[in-house]
Amino acid sequence: MKGLVVYKGKYGATMQYGIWLGAALNWPVVKSDFVRPEQITQAECILIGTSVYIGRLQVKQWLQANLPLLEGKRLIFFVVAGGVPDNLDEVKTYVEKGVPDALQPGAECFYLPGRLHFGLLSLKDKILLRIGAWFAARKGKKIKVTDYDHVSREHIAPVIEATLLMGTAAMAPQNNAL
Repeated sequence: MKGLVVYKGKYGATMQYGIWLGAALNWPVVKSDFVRPEQITQAECILIGTSVYIGRLQVKQWLQANLPLLEGKRLIFFVVAGGVPDNLDEVKTYVEKGVPDALQPGAECFYLPGRLHFGLLSLKDKILLRIGAWFAARKGKKIKVTDYDHVSREHIAPVIEATLLMGTAAMAPQNNAL
């Protein structure tokens, strides 16, 4: 099965997962800003990685811009966000809001934990993170503002498994009996 790994992130965790996935599947890995239309049309399956920034998928605009090319493709999303969320429904909400409705049916989605190196954040991101942590604390939630790194190659195993199963299903003989 021909495939493509597309990613868009901010500080490197999404790119790292994309590189590992591309290497494991022997598929090209391309940052969303540099994907050519023919790469999309030639791919049977596309893994789309995105980080979450202030509750929004980084890849949202790219999905909208490439909607006609992506419709009908086998899509698997890997969503990379800070620490492990208390509730994975939160990640599902990000996807429901950030992925166009036309791409959601049949698409699969996986959460992959990210990292935070506070010292590497832009001043704007440091301020936004601190404000977000303050608001979250008022609601009884906790957002880490200290360094952590949960990025690990072991987290991609379910994504690879789903991708291989998708390819196997596509190659299975069809029962056309009525």
